[in-house]
Amino acid sequence: MPYNLVIKNGRLITAHTSYQADVAVQGEQIAAIGNDLSGEREVDAQGLYVIPGAIDGHVHLTDPTTPPPYRPKADSFAVGSRAAAFGGVTTIIDFVQPDPGQSLIEALDQRQKDADGQSVLDYCLHMNLRDPDPVRLQEFPLVFARGIPTYKFFMTYEGYRLPDDALFRAMEAVAAGNGLAIVHAENHLILQEFRRRLAAAGKSGPLWGPAGAPAIAEGEAIHRALALALLAGVRVLIYHVSSSEGVREIGLAKARGQSAYGEACVQYLVFTDEANVMAGPPIRSAVHQAALWQGLSNGSLDIVSTDHNASNRERPDQVVGASSIETRLALVHQFGVRTGRFSLNRWVELCCTRPARLFGLSHKGHLIPGYDADIVLFDPEKELTYSTEVLHSAIDYCTYEGITVKGTPVMTISRGEVLIENGQFVGRPGRGRFVERSFD
Repeated sequence: MPYNLVIKNGRLITAHTSYQADVAVQGEQIAAIGNDLSGEREVDAQGLYVIPGAIDGHVHLTDPTTPPPYRPKADSFAVGSRAAAFGGVTTIIDFVQPDPGQSLIEALDQRQKDADGQSVLDYCLHMNLRDPDPVRLQEFPLVFARGIPTYKFFMTYEGYRLPDDALFRAMEAVAAGNGLAIVHAENHLILQEFRRRLAAAGKSGPLWGPAGAPAIAEGEAIHRALALALLAGVRVLIYHVSSSEGVREIGLAKARGQSAYGEACVQYLVFTDEANVMAGPPIRSAVHQAALWQGLSNGSLDIVSTDHNASNRERPDQVVGASSIETRLALVHQFGVRTGRFSLNRWVELCCTRPARLFGLSHKGHLIPGYDADIVLFDPEKELTYSTEVLHSAIDYCTYEGITVKGTPVMTISRGEVLIENGQFVGRPGRGRFVERSFD
């Protein structure tokens, strides 16, 4: 009896090995891997890489509850997930961001309503705690029960930042549920001081970002976040590491046996501070960029995500965040694999397999029978030059305008359903599911 779908003659690239084989899909799962498999539909992947669907564990799609002065994001779940699918992504993780004083469960219900029936991809949510009131921690078991074991905390930004004592208590609550604490680590008071000085001198804009957020202040905050996590006994992931100091602190934590992890984001890997690209933390010099690449190569850093959070411009010259949801997989291949910084296997590990394990996606991230049939066919020879015209986001500019990659996804399959084929979206709108997760 033939399988529903068989991908034939491709080169399978996993986090650990590479080999030629067919992949068979039955229903929503990978059913078999072997040779001379037959299917009701067969796709010839000769000359293509066959990899697990990429997982982006850090995206910000349109959230109607975003408080001022932060601008609404341009991509809805419907548009953003579709753009991600064109880029070889099969799972995204966004955020619940309750207002201070608001029930976490109430905010979770609303955020799921934003995504359900809209996302074309399977999606998950992190819970972002902005309220230092200990009463909110009493809701953590309810959040865990809803399939959310990952909690994000800010150490900076007014309206988001938790003081150290509240951060520590929250980390203890995450540890009690066997979860993962995620931290945006920067020294808030030092950043405020440096930005006051820049403002007094009339200096503003992305090019002054590093001066307003010194790398050593990020390193100090990461050190402090890791210390609090160690004290609380919780696993911890540091988001969007941007500095050599941050890479070093995470490497030292790993060396002492701490369950500590680091994330790099695409914009920090592609650009240096000479580019007019806004991000928080800021994009830094080539020295720091080299440290990020080295950290990805040697294991100090664990995953590559996007922090896709761009808004449309109010002025033609305005820069309002990095748009990477569709470009990450190809850019990491271009600047990581093609430059010899690491192997194809490490590329798959950073973008697909390690995110699945780190975020508790137990049936994704691998090409193994029984796992979800989230599969991407990647053409290593196909060239694409990025522009707003060729990408599929609603954002009115392209962060990577004019950059050419050699190697790009050509087919994206989510739970056995072909979403992208021959440059077209052929899936069903709103078909994505909320994925409950745990580390048990």
